[in-house]
Parts: sequence; C-alpha cells; structure tokens
Amino acid sequence: MYTGILHSHTLVVVLFVLLYLIKTILLFTSESKLAAFTKRTKIAEMVISTLFLLTGVYLAFNAPSVGVGNWFWIKMAAVFASIPVAIIAFKRKIKPLALLAMALMLYAYGVSETKSPKMNKADYFSQLAGPGKLAVDQFDPMSDTYDIVYHGQALYINNCVVCHGEDGALGAGGSKNLQLSMKDKNEMATIILNGKNGMPAFKGYLSNEEVMATVAYIKTKFGGGVNPH
Repeated sequence: MYTGILHSHTLVVVLFVLLYLIKTILLFTSESKLAAFTKRTKIAEMVISTLFLLTGVYLAFNAPSVGVGNWFWIKMAAVFASIPVAIIAFKRKIKPLALLAMALMLYAYGVSETKSPKMNKADYFSQLAGPGKLAVDQFDPMSDTYDIVYHGQALYINNCVVCHGEDGALGAGGSKNLQLSMKDKNEMATIILNGKNGMPAFKGYLSNEEVMATVAYIKTKFGGGVNPH
C-alpha cells in the first residue's frame, strides 16, 4: 500500500505543479484566460489539493525515509509557504509572487525527488548509511569506490522495508518472504521493474542501476551470501 500511495502522491504533485505552472503562464499572458481557466479547473484543483494533502500526511507518518535527515520537513515548509503565496498572487494578479510560488513548488518537488535540501541524491544515501560508514562516492555507480550492496541497502530501506521488513520476512500486504526466495537476479529485477500481484512496478521510478543494486543487497542479505554480481 505504501508504494502505491507514494506513486499516487508523486502523480498528484506533478499535476499540482503543472496546474500552477499553467496559471502562472496565463497570469503573464492573458488575465482573462486565467480567470476562465481558474473557473473551469476549480473542482479539479480542489480534488488535486486534497489528494496532495492526504497522501502527503500518510507518507509523513509511514515513510521510513522521513526520519533520515531534514529533507522532508524542508519540502513541507516550501509547499505550505507556496500555497498562500500562490493564492494571493493569482487573486491580486501579482506576478512576482506567482513566480515565487512557482519557484517554491519546483524546489519542493526537487527536494522530494532527491531527498536532499541541496537536491543532491547522494546526500540522502550517505545519511542512510550512517556516520562514518561510507563515502558518498560509494553510492555513485560511476565511481571507482562504488559499493553496489551498500547502495542497494539504502534503496531497500527507502522502497522495500515497509512491506518486506528489515529481515525480508515481514509479509505486509501479502509481500513475499525474501529469505525463502529462489529467484535469480534477473527474475528479481523483472519483478521490481514490472511489479507482481500486490507489488507495484518501479519502472520509471528506479533506474536500472538502482534496481540491480537493490537485487544485490537482497541476494547478499537474504540469499545466504550469494554473489550479487
């Protein structure tokens, strides 16, 4: 359920940002069209905003990654700051405020995608690893010091632990016991990419490198030390 809510939240955020981007463009090009667009999309905007709030609250209480660093709360601060700024901007036709609201929303989206106030994804992975454990370069597949298992551990904590648990055997939402899995790395990668039964697809959300890193961690952690490569 968690991953489904996460994907839903991401979709709603994209729609929310797109909606305000269109309104910002119309504010600069045609205020009459802005008024017409606002009227036509009033109900849709309310639905999107409500879903944005509800899915965001759910993630705040259930996402294992929320407690890693301060990125989530910085994102939420940017979102909540952007909303009243946008309302004032579009109501009073104040163009600089509209640009500020758009900038805050885009920043919040960037922070959410990278889980870093500096929008550097490596920062988040480094915090997941814990102090003194890893250099940031060990999460970069292009680095000579890249460690595929530690990279996979960070990805597993962020995306899989809610359903599979830290030991791989939680079974939440009907998830399979990873300790008992007999699948090879290619079969696992296919399931992660395309989903299966109640498990959603991660294609488009995780890169191929991230998928294989996740598989490497699962194989090493729960597969009896099987060579992840």
